[in-house]
Amino acid sequence: MSKKDKLIQKIFANAQISYEDAESILLSLGFAYTVTGSHHVFRKLGYFRNITLKKRSQLLTYQIKMLKEVLIYHGYLQN
Repeated sequence: MSKKDKLIQKIFANAQISYEDAESILLSLGFAYTVTGSHHVFRKLGYFRNITLKKRSQLLTYQIKMLKEVLIYHGYLQN
């Protein structure tokens, strides 16, 4: 199992993940980001929503929920 697969499992298990892990997942899905102050805004042409994250050691619960929505949209399903 790849590192990406393990990370996706952690996201669906509601485990704590770092900003760096979230960034790597979003970039691997084709998102690009810009930095506005302390906010990192991830955008992807064709995806209906911007994902805004602050660089911190652990993501907040609502941010993990947004990542789950992104993964489901891109064909990753919960086990």
